[in-house]
Amino acid sequence: MNRFLFLDWLRILATLAVVTLHSSTSFVLTNFHEDSFSWLVGNFYESITRWCVPVFVMISGALLLNDVKTNTYKSFLSKRLSKVLVPLLGWSIIYYGYFVFQGRYSFSLLEFAQNFSTNKISNHFWFIYMLLGLYLITPLLKILVQNATKRDIKYFLLLWFYASIMVRLLNFYFGFSFNVELYFATSFIGYYLLGYYLMKYEISLNWRKAMYISGLIGVLATFFLTYSLTIEADGKFKAFWYDYHSITVLAASVGLFVFMKYSAANSIAPSQFLAKLINETSFGIYLAHILVMKILATYLPFLWLDMNTFIEIPYKVLLTVFVSILLVKLMKKVVLLRKLVP
Repeated sequence: MNRFLFLDWLRILATLAVVTLHSSTSFVLTNFHEDSFSWLVGNFYESITRWCVPVFVMISGALLLNDVKTNTYKSFLSKRLSKVLVPLLGWSIIYYGYFVFQGRYSFSLLEFAQNFSTNKISNHFWFIYMLLGLYLITPLLKILVQNATKRDIKYFLLLWFYASIMVRLLNFYFGFSFNVELYFATSFIGYYLLGYYLMKYEISLNWRKAMYISGLIGVLATFFLTYSLTIEADGKFKAFWYDYHSITVLAASVGLFVFMKYSAANSIAPSQFLAKLINETSFGIYLAHILVMKILATYLPFLWLDMNTFIEIPYKVLLTVFVSILLVKLMKKVVLLRKLVP
């Protein structure tokens, strides 16, 4: 059995989830009292997909940190950075050009350089900048994990859990926490190492059951706690529990990752037509989907339909994914654009 098949399915689910998340955002950003039904539906779709970014990071950690091949810094970084930095630069030019066309910017090479260097061209590119940082430290992390015991990794993850999850929670509810300088064990590096750990080591059945239950609780808690905070704020959206480092999103991410590892998804290849297409074009879909959504909403409103919110969001997700796949497939056929959709 190929133990990596479940990562393909996770990539497919995470791709669909991130487009769902961005399709739901506008509904939860409106005041709850203006349209409570649409807000609740938006909150529902957001809550069941917040795991998407942590899972993307965990997939990368599972693959790259478990890779036992020895690479020089030059060979690893040139290969990985070219697959991320070139698409980032190319798509930044595309998005900037679109925004110039829209009148958001007046064309300026200096303005582009400033916005590119400070991640101000398109909000969703933050993920690519974060991924670049993880790739830069991956050769060092590989030295760590290749010489670490299971107990060492668990100790690191415990430090990360406190520094990135608990400190934030304690500050929010109690206004204080015991802060120590643990920058090495903060932010998405924890999810990166967590993906490695959950991929490498077997999880006992009892722990798996606990993770599944906590994952389901995490999704439900994200929905109800976000609703509660928003109501307390007189309908103004409060995103505390949406954060990728909230304990509820962590629980959902781990629960899904482990479930897929031990499910039939680890023995069935994503050979179905649509699933295979999404798996092959997932990075391109991520890069393109915001632009696709903007163009559909602005220039093809007869396709970008308003309807019952519960149906509207999945409809727009499927439409966006379908158009993004077509765009990515076309770009792969053009020599000059091929490197933008690796």
